[in-house]
Amino acid sequence: MRIYKIFICALMALSIISAGNVTKAETSANALLAKIERETYGEVREGAILPRLNELEKDYSGQNLQEDMNTRIEALYNILYDNSATPGLLAKLNAVEWNLKHEVNYGGIETRIDILEDELFGESNDGNYISRIRELVKASFGSEDIPMYEIQLPANTAIKVALVTPIGTRDGQVGDAVTVRVIEDVIVDDALVFAKGLYGTGVVDTLKKPNGWGSNGKLIINFNKLTGIDGQEIETCVEYEAINLMTEKNMIDGAALVGVNLNDDWNKALVHGKNLEIPADTELYIQTKSDTAVYALKGGRGSVTLKTSGADENTDDLFDPALGDDFYTKY
Repeated sequence: MRIYKIFICALMALSIISAGNVTKAETSANALLAKIERETYGEVREGAILPRLNELEKDYSGQNLQEDMNTRIEALYNILYDNSATPGLLAKLNAVEWNLKHEVNYGGIETRIDILEDELFGESNDGNYISRIRELVKASFGSEDIPMYEIQLPANTAIKVALVTPIGTRDGQVGDAVTVRVIEDVIVDDALVFAKGLYGTGVVDTLKKPNGWGSNGKLIINFNKLTGIDGQEIETCVEYEAINLMTEKNMIDGAALVGVNLNDDWNKALVHGKNLEIPADTELYIQTKSDTAVYALKGGRGSVTLKTSGADENTDDLFDPALGDDFYTKY
């Protein structure tokens, strides 16, 4: 069976917490676990850390790692997000979805796997997530190798996105989280960096409610993070490039989200203290904040190569007991 050395050395140099700081350790561990759960199930589970961690490990690998809690959490995190040796599980799942449907689904990994298996194989399969994603990769790309490689993503690369939910000055508050989704693929040097359907986040920075003296509502959102095809969060902002594109395309509502008025008539309509309400699916542009090294998917849309027989390995038993504590050395 093919063996991948993913990150064993990294497990020896934990950076989640500083030794001896129990409160910080618990907070950091719980925050990281919550991020993994949100990515996996679409929500954060309730309850104590260890039972939740046990369930995640069983879902991903079929067994529990015999290490300290923080090592186990970081191991799961790296399996999802580390692309240095081979694409992480999230990058693989994103690549499969885009390869098959030219769009990445929004939601938990568990649900996304079920949908893909139903569409490819006619039913959802048993087994852990690692082995199931491996089979999806082979069905989609014809082998376990995904053509992803590292590129330099330039600063000020423009991305067209849309609001997932409405936002406005009537019910909104400073600090509210705002979610957007990519609505057009972004290709850099013949490599896909941002795929349609990937999500990003922002936060309400300024919110001014209207008053009866003709002061209209005002809303400014900082769009600060967008997920790439490799599963990494990339820093974003709205500056000259994005504003210029919104101006050229007369994206009035989108520009209003960042405090830019593109139309005097539209602004005059907000008289006598009217709220500013921006509907879902409002389109706007954001841009990358700085030059960033990312992993991108080579070329255009691939073709489905469904392999139904002649498998060259048995993936039912993912781990060799002889490996002992080398928990994630194969996938």
